[in-house]
Amino acid sequence: MIACLSSEHQKLNNLTMQLALTAAHLATEPRATARQAHALELWDEIRRVLWPHLQIEDELVLSWGEAHHAIPAAQLEILKVERQEMRKLVAALPTLSDSGETQSSGDPVTLAHTLLALARALDAHLERYDAVILPALSRALFHRDK
Repeated sequence: MIACLSSEHQKLNNLTMQLALTAAHLATEPRATARQAHALELWDEIRRVLWPHLQIEDELVLSWGEAHHAIPAAQLEILKVERQEMRKLVAALPTLSDSGETQSSGDPVTLAHTLLALARALDAHLERYDAVILPALSRALFHRDK
C-alpha cells in the first residue's frame, strides 16, 4: 500500500510541477489560448488521478492511521485543512466535457492564479505525505513492540 501510494505521489508530483509551470506562463501570457488549453488538460489529468487517490488515502491510510494512533492528531488536522483548501480551489476551476471542450474557463489570469494555488496545495500535500504520513505508517506497520 505504501509503495503504491508513493508511486502515485511521484506521478502526481510530476503532473503538479507541469501544471505550475504552465499556469505561471499563462499568468504572464493570458492570451496564449494553447497554453490555457494545455493547463486545463493537465488539470483534467490530475483530477482523474487525484480523486481516487484521495479516496484511498481517506479510507485506508487515514482511517487505519487514526485507529492505530500512527498519525499524530496535529497532522490529521493539517491534512483536513489541506483537503478543504483543495476542494475550494477545485470548485473554482472549469471542467472539461466528454468531448474535451472547456466548460466556461473565464478570465485566463484568474484561472492561472487558481491553478498555481492548487499546484502549491497539491505540492504541500504530497510533500507532507511523503515526509511525515507514509514514514509514520511504515513505523507503525513494521516497528511494533513485541
